Amino acid sequence: MKSTTAKEEHDHISLFISFSGWLILLAYLYRIYLDSGRDIISLIASSEPTIETQYTLLILFAPLISSILGYIVNKRIVRYKEQYLKEVRFKDLAENELLEIINSLIFAFVNALDAKSPWTMGHSMRVRHYSLLLAAELDVSDEDLQFLDIAALLHDIGKIGTYDDILNKVGELTEDEYNLIKMHPGHAVQILSPIKKFKEILPIVKHHHERLDGRGYPDGIANQKIPFLARILCVADAYDAITSERPYKSHMLKDDAVREVVKKAGTQFDPDVVSALVKIHKNPEFDAIIEKSRFLSEAQKTSAPT
Repeated sequence: MKSTTAKEEHDHISLFISFSGWLILLAYLYRIYLDSGRDIISLIASSEPTIETQYTLLILFAPLISSILGYIVNKRIVRYKEQYLKEVRFKDLAENELLEIINSLIFAFVNALDAKSPWTMGHSMRVRHYSLLLAAELDVSDEDLQFLDIAALLHDIGKIGTYDDILNKVGELTEDEYNLIKMHPGHAVQILSPIKKFKEILPIVKHHHERLDGRGYPDGIANQKIPFLARILCVADAYDAITSERPYKSHMLKDDAVREVVKKAGTQFDPDVVSALVKIHKNPEFDAIIEKSRFLSEAQKTSAPT
């Protein structure tokens, strides 16, 4: 069924007002004809100053009055419509430009983090990929998918404030060094909080290292107090860390990594998210990101400090 456009609706309103006068006139003349049997010419020509005569003369002007009103209304509607469309176009343009700036800012952050440590190059993109696949399996809403998408890309942005020698350290971290690493979720919130569009992703970024048993960081919250999207991000982040090579460890094979995650379901990881990982990790789509980032692995090995 063909929909009626706004312009057609406005034209219908104006035409209705314009022709309503004729309808009033015809209805009144018909009533006079039924009541008195006199035609309109003889009624007007009558010298009798009756109310009926005065009403007849007045109503004769109804088509002219309604046409004038219809023209005025139509002009007013057109003017308001043009003003409204101009405001909508300006708003859409501003929002599109803002989204482009935000998207550019997000990838600038990711590139800055990748440049920080060759060992974590591509990590954010892979975590984003795994997070979105897990979220789709868990029937997360479209709006939450958008929040998770950005949060996954920026979850480690706080590591920009971490010393390079700690990020690239080959040996085991000391307690003080590990405590510095644990500060990166808080640093991320400090970096991102001035940007109002990132307000919804801050809890996800801040709590992606929390554990269900309350032994995570930075706040040590547990179970349902941890945002659900942060629990998804936690599993995706851990899986990629386990399957990636680091200066202090070799990478683990995919099936072994999944078994390692399963062992910690209910203590470190949300069991529902772990179940989703078990279901989808065999799908070809799950490993698609590895092919895209394979060349980065070679860059990591050649540029890593010795």
